[in-house]
Amino acid sequence: MIFLVKVEIERKPDATVEEFFDLIQKEWEMFERLKRRGKVLAGGKLAGRRGAAAIFDVEDNNEIEEVVSKLPLFPFFTSVEIIPLVPSEKALEDARRMNVLIKNSKSKDWEF
Repeated sequence: MIFLVKVEIERKPDATVEEFFDLIQKEWEMFERLKRRGKVLAGGKLAGRRGAAAIFDVEDNNEIEEVVSKLPLFPFFTSVEIIPLVPSEKALEDARRMNVLIKNSKSKDWEF
């Protein structure tokens, strides 16, 4: 399953600057390890903000929860958004199926 994960730290963490930047380094090192293992497909820092977003490829909801909760900065996240994604191949398959249904339908007045 693939998930879009967006995390942010919107207020000053309860840590020294040195401790905080040590955790930031550990966070990105973990990100790179997950990327090498194929768990992270893409991602990076949110420009001009204290946060990041990534697309994860994991087995299920439990694994994404485990990965996110083990991130070094997890205790400091003020916002965590985990969004399941439908892979593009499946989205195309669904669009083709719906297109056939609409073309074969007696009613051409479909509403969204």
